[in-house]
Amino acid sequence: MATTSIVRYGTNGDPLHEGKLDLPELLDRPTTDEWAVARDFIERRRWQEAVTYRAIAPHEYTIRKWQSGLAGELEFDHFISMIRRFGYADFYYRIRHIYWVVDDFKYWTMGWPMAETVVINRARRDAAEPWKVVAPDSPGSHSSGC
Repeated sequence: MATTSIVRYGTNGDPLHEGKLDLPELLDRPTTDEWAVARDFIERRRWQEAVTYRAIAPHEYTIRKWQSGLAGELEFDHFISMIRRFGYADFYYRIRHIYWVVDDFKYWTMGWPMAETVVINRARRDAAEPWKVVAPDSPGSHSSGC
């Protein structure tokens, strides 16, 4: 099991724990067939609310072992690879993840190597992100200037 101590920083300056990958933004575009495969995977998986994060970062997750057998393993790995191929980089506080939006949800993993990834997370696209604070003088703020 990987430890939680920061051992280095990624190319984007984000802290990386021992064993965590510094995943690049590949930004490939999925084909029609790949969208269908993704939606089928999402539909067939069991998704569980992450109750401990309900107030601060509401999301759901699915676990690799919830679907047994080689086919389940391969499908889980394939969806992880799609997240990493088609997703974009964004931050959860100081931790950078690759997120892929499919319909009303965004999906991500914690950035561990494929064989060590046991959880896929998802949150509604419109879920609150309180860790993203808009600076008072930024273009998106609502302060009134003089």
